[in-house]
Amino acid sequence: MIRNYFTLYHAAMELHERLAGGYVQEIFSQRKNELSLGFTAADGRDLQLVVVTHTPLLSLFLQDGVRKKSCNAANLMGMIRKQRVSGVDIAPYDREIRLYLADASIMVLQLFSSRTNVFVVREHRILEAFKHNNALAGQRYESDHHATGVLKELEALAMHNTLFLERLSSRHEESISEKLSAMLPGFDRPLVREIRDRASDESNPDALFTAFRSLFFELLDAGGAVWENERGEPEFSLLHSSRPRVRLFDSVLEGVSDYCIAMRRFLDTREKLKELRARLRREIGKKKRALDSFDPALLGEFARNYERSGHLLMASLYQPRTVRTSITVPDIFEPATPDKTIPLKEALSVQKNAEEYFTKASKTRGKLKAMLERRAGLEEEKQALEAHLAATEIITTPKEALHYLAGHTDLSSMSGVLHSKNNRSALPFRVVQLSPSVTLLIGKNAANNELLTFSYARPNDIWLHARGASGSHCVLKGATLHHRHEIIKAAEIAAWHSSAKHAELVPVLYTLKKYVRHGKHLAAGQVLVEREEVVLVRPSREMK
Repeated sequence: MIRNYFTLYHAAMELHERLAGGYVQEIFSQRKNELSLGFTAADGRDLQLVVVTHTPLLSLFLQDGVRKKSCNAANLMGMIRKQRVSGVDIAPYDREIRLYLADASIMVLQLFSSRTNVFVVREHRILEAFKHNNALAGQRYESDHHATGVLKELEALAMHNTLFLERLSSRHEESISEKLSAMLPGFDRPLVREIRDRASDESNPDALFTAFRSLFFELLDAGGAVWENERGEPEFSLLHSSRPRVRLFDSVLEGVSDYCIAMRRFLDTREKLKELRARLRREIGKKKRALDSFDPALLGEFARNYERSGHLLMASLYQPRTVRTSITVPDIFEPATPDKTIPLKEALSVQKNAEEYFTKASKTRGKLKAMLERRAGLEEEKQALEAHLAATEIITTPKEALHYLAGHTDLSSMSGVLHSKNNRSALPFRVVQLSPSVTLLIGKNAANNELLTFSYARPNDIWLHARGASGSHCVLKGATLHHRHEIIKAAEIAAWHSSAKHAELVPVLYTLKKYVRHGKHLAAGQVLVEREEVVLVRPSREMK
């Protein structure tokens, strides 16, 4: 229902109320298949309208402020920047929202399921299109101002029982759903199903008319309802619902925006989980290929042969050498076998060659031991990866996926084993999960502080320490300087892990880790801090 004509009709009316009299600030794209339209409304507020083109699960959403990244944002449609918006409407018979600009150009939001696009039209010609610009630029665009329109046609049916019944009876061989879909423009499958559910007897045409009429007038004065289904996937309806934990909106546009933001988060989480599974499978494949390449039996055979050659040479020290590069000696270990020819280093005596073979045997056994240890390590890493993969396969809801993704770091660059932030044995620090996406790491001693700050912390992680007191270095991951609540909680814990833990109030400084550096002649764990801010908190134990 997110791209239903009625949904877009209400969205267009509300966009007219918010945007008319304002002006276009800028148009840019910073995510694939998404176009962001920045506006300054008539009351001076900045608004951002985001149009999503690649999936029928999303359409458009409006949010306060213009959120533009400093990099990786492509500016588009510059010819209409700073143009005043004179009005917004929806095409009478199609899912196209049109923004009319003061220079007589029109921005068309074409919100079809498979052909969603945004383009600028002037004098019935497309000037620039967000998608397929090379094919569409210069093409003629005809508006349909004189079309009968979805709402007028439906209104005629709702006001005239006879007309409705005539249209219904004129279709003989179709099912009830097919008849209603064909004769009621703008009524998609969910709305047709709603008519059938409301009709006391769907085989009775008068009951269908009554259900249609009540639903039509309800849709003209609709709100928005958003909820999550049993899989955790967001759903949207124009019709208010009594489902548990449903979010109701008087504004359709606000409901659509709430749904689209939740759905985008759901899709992003699903994609991240998919990427994580693919990465795990790749790493498991690498471990398997490495394990398959090991051949300890062959290496063990080499070690035995080297040692046997050494013993055979020692048993033949006084045998004359007819050739300097080899010697043929009886095999005292297997007397029934032919004599064995052993290669020699020409410059060395037989005894020295024997010592060389013993050395080779010792080195080969060392390699064999290392190979077996490496194989055991790889097998352990492979099993850990397989366990993580199995854990991702049973995730069924976005909440579970978000929790799992937040609780695990990327594959380690050293071993490829996925570590758990919640597993205290996975990292050599105390670990506190402040929220599903924010983790606090706490150093245990001076050397551990050094390791945390200069090996594990990233430049934009938040670094905390009790001011004027000895104590643990703390690193807050997954938060920014705008996450005030998480910083306060982390500061309370940092104060507890300091020598000032029994004070009533403790000043705790925090800054980005990139402003923390080593100082000359400072002991381990001592640092120089720049650009710090200070917060006064009560010491508090970490959450269990």
